[in-house]
Amino acid sequence: MSIWQIAFALFFVANPIGNAPACVSIVKDFDFKRQRVILFRESIFSFILALFYLFVGEKFFQLIQIKPYAISLAGGTVLLLIALGMIFPPKATNGKDRVAQEPFIVPIAIPLISGGGVLSTIMYYSAETQNTFTVLTAIIIAWIGVTAVITSSAYLQKILGKRGLIALEQLMGMILAMISTEIFVKGFTMFIKEFH
Repeated sequence: MSIWQIAFALFFVANPIGNAPACVSIVKDFDFKRQRVILFRESIFSFILALFYLFVGEKFFQLIQIKPYAISLAGGTVLLLIALGMIFPPKATNGKDRVAQEPFIVPIAIPLISGGGVLSTIMYYSAETQNTFTVLTAIIIAWIGVTAVITSSAYLQKILGKRGLIALEQLMGMILAMISTEIFVKGFTMFIKEFH
């Protein structure tokens, strides 16, 4: 297994292209410059999480007795709650707009980018190659691409405008609901396999 094969696999599992509209929907209430800062920061956080998965992930989760299915189930639940908020945004009260809350690690860095899929993929390749340096290099290469895509996704708001982004937010909420259900079902499947 080559470094480039692992890097491509991690890039596609992180799915920055598919997640870009959802990320923009989450940060849409901030100005363009701040959006880029937030998205870049969250990409870096997701990279740190990927490194955490590589070096201490399996041992850490074993230590606190958290199984991979629990990560998927929790990630799917959190993502579903976010999706529902995007589909049915809270209405303004007393004529005031809702205050934009800046995302911090959740939900962009995790579970959108470095979710259960990235965790299991990194653990799989670590066991497969038995070479931490190879997987580390692949993660670095993959995250250069992930960061470039996620950070540049801020331009979507400029292209679509405010109305277009509201429509996109609701559409992405529906897609996120489907993604969260898939993550949840995968976690439930792992849970069933664990006891059979």
